[in-house]
Amino acid sequence: MCQLRHVVKIVSLNLLFFSILLVLIELFFGGWLSRESTITILNVRPNTIDIESSPLYPSGVMITYSRDRYGFRGGSGNAKSIQILALGGSTTNERYVDDADTWTARLQRLLAERNCPLMIANAGVDGYSTIGNIASFAQWFDHIADLKPRFVLVYVGINDAALDPRSANFARAQKYESGWRTFSHYVAANSALRRLYVILRGWWVARRAHVVHGEVPITPASVWEPMTLPADFVTLAADKARAYRQRLERLDTLIREFGARPIYITQIRIDGRLVDGAWQQVAGSNGAVDTATLLAINQTTLDFCRDRGEACVDLAGKLNFVPGDYYDAVHTAPAGSARIARFLAEELPPILCPRQPGQ
Repeated sequence: MCQLRHVVKIVSLNLLFFSILLVLIELFFGGWLSRESTITILNVRPNTIDIESSPLYPSGVMITYSRDRYGFRGGSGNAKSIQILALGGSTTNERYVDDADTWTARLQRLLAERNCPLMIANAGVDGYSTIGNIASFAQWFDHIADLKPRFVLVYVGINDAALDPRSANFARAQKYESGWRTFSHYVAANSALRRLYVILRGWWVARRAHVVHGEVPITPASVWEPMTLPADFVTLAADKARAYRQRLERLDTLIREFGARPIYITQIRIDGRLVDGAWQQVAGSNGAVDTATLLAINQTTLDFCRDRGEACVDLAGKLNFVPGDYYDAVHTAPAGSARIARFLAEELPPILCPRQPGQ
């Protein structure tokens, strides 16, 4: 009996020690005491400033990655001045690109040069598909009292193409407004340990979907191999496109209810290609299937815009990239971000700043 009490005492003391340690970790690294804790979007840390080296810049060059008090990438901290809200995943967030070199920042400057001076807020979050963009309204944008953009740029497709509508996680992720999901987002946004778990889980999912930063480097020396799409590709792609269309309808309604006009932009990935009707992919990648799926998603976006009368910019169908624009299958280097900005600066002014008769 004495030995049992001794064991119980040791276990209790260890549990107490680890409980105190966990509390200290949460208080020190978590966001429970932050005044911005009402924003319950993971990986959106207001007033974040990181200065670090980046593999996309020459050795010794330091870049700045910042989020303003509303969580917007490289933002001004003035919600009233925001006229364009840019939604997207890592291709909008651009983690390894300097604040000033992101396509959203460059686009803002180019629009001003074209007499279309509009402030753009970058709401890109790594890993976000339309599921995350939909959730952002109730758990992020609705918490910013003075946020009333005129336009919302929706730069999506790559992450939506990676979603599997047959998985249990997919079904749970689409319960945007359930009480449990709201609580889960709140805990994930404020708990250091929960955030670490979600980040690691997201990294694993992104790795399986072949959208991890730098996973498959794309260079002029990349080796291409022939590939045949699997027998069930058409069925799975159709299922993904159907589910994606439903999310677009929901997102479109949310943007309109927010008082803004949506503008949809298609995306491109460069690890798969059609050559004389046959698929090829970069050796070691899943580029053929991934690219073919993205084409189906992009076509769904264009069809949706046509059916709903919304504005669409077919970047994937019109813009040609050159070596050096991308550093992997989906993420642009600064040169690629600049090319996107220049392209959009030509396409968007008739929508954003239409000229009046006589001008």
